[in-house]
Amino acid sequence: MSTPKSGSNIEEQEAVEAVEATEATPAETPVSESAEAAPAEQAPVLETPAESAPTPDSATPEYQDPVAALLAGGDDDDDDDYMSVDDDDEVVGPKGLPWGAMALVGFATFIIGSALFIGSSEELNARFRCQVLNDRGACVTKEDKIWAIEQQAKKEEMELMTHHYGAFDLSFSPESDASFTLVQKRYEEARDDFVKRIREGAEDKRSFKEKKVGVYSTGKSVEGVIKGRIKFSTNPPSEITFQPEQGKALVLPLSLADLPLLEREQVDGNGKRLTAEDVIKLEKERDIAPAEARKDSRYKVKTQALSTWVYEIHISAKGFKPRSIVFFEAPLPPDIDRKKLETEQKITFRSFSRRPDGKFVIENATFDLLPEPRTLWTRYIQALKEIHCLQKTKEYKARDEQGQKDAESLLWEQKAFTQELLDIAHQNDEDPEWLKYKEEQFKGYKCPELVAR
Repeated sequence: MSTPKSGSNIEEQEAVEAVEATEATPAETPVSESAEAAPAEQAPVLETPAESAPTPDSATPEYQDPVAALLAGGDDDDDDDYMSVDDDDEVVGPKGLPWGAMALVGFATFIIGSALFIGSSEELNARFRCQVLNDRGACVTKEDKIWAIEQQAKKEEMELMTHHYGAFDLSFSPESDASFTLVQKRYEEARDDFVKRIREGAEDKRSFKEKKVGVYSTGKSVEGVIKGRIKFSTNPPSEITFQPEQGKALVLPLSLADLPLLEREQVDGNGKRLTAEDVIKLEKERDIAPAEARKDSRYKVKTQALSTWVYEIHISAKGFKPRSIVFFEAPLPPDIDRKKLETEQKITFRSFSRRPDGKFVIENATFDLLPEPRTLWTRYIQALKEIHCLQKTKEYKARDEQGQKDAESLLWEQKAFTQELLDIAHQNDEDPEWLKYKEEQFKGYKCPELVAR
């Protein structure tokens, strides 16, 4: 018989004995045998003892040892929201996001994907900016841009190929007995070669095509004034434009207008060559023709080549040195060597300049023929006599050497002797015939009485 226990010691002892009894009883032992093996006497129960852990029993489905369940990977009632095992042992992942969040993610993904797709296509990008962002500049399609570029190129080419016409007033001396010949020369260049030369500085491939000689005539202007006229012809009555004849007068200045400098050589759809007048006539016919008739190939005018013109004038008079002048719009054709012609043949070159109003003109087209040395004999001897008399005056003798030179230079200018004419006049000083003529003119010559200063 055991000694009674008191207080908490009794409760602890009973708990320990209950645990020991549980561990000592095999799981297979029936309940009745366990009851018989228990001691007959039990300590008096002062309080209801704490329930001991229930014995695991496979027959009780509601209970499962937590440790065993954890080791076996079974269900955990406290973690049902995280993992669950289906009957076929398939593991299901975390539960999905709420429907609102999923819709937001999907929408964001769609927006980003659309932006990337649109950004990868120039056409779609332009359409998006046009229709959504209201960017008017992006509303132009690729085809529109190509068309605009083509139209701009055509416009630039048309500007390059705009017709140029020149004008100037020609005058020269001496007028009374001078003859002159005015020549028009045409050069041609293929359209593509012309565009490349102007745009890219390509080789000048112009070639000479034809020559026309000017035919002189006179007629009244709108104001009633008689003026000289020039018409160019491939079959002129004479190779000389004008020469002095009895009853035929030369009217100067000779006004030359509407001289072609650059023109398009055009053909219709059938390849027929058209003049500028033909093109104007054809355009008028097309404007009044029915819409269906305008599709006729003859109305399809296109530029085949470009023509440029150069003008030459040759002036001559008895007792004067002949002179040649070339009028041109820069640049000169490749077969004309300006430097060589100026140096060797003393040819004068004058280029047309473009005024603000678009007209091409030559500002100074006045040319004086240089006389032969003998042509100056009369003028030269008269000037020498006045120099001779000047040298005899007291005023001249009172000046120093530089003052005397200045006085003589002033006298030469008063007698219309430029330095160029004076150089020609001095060529007579080595001519024996001139020396004899000078001696005869000074023989017995007396200076007129000078007014005292």
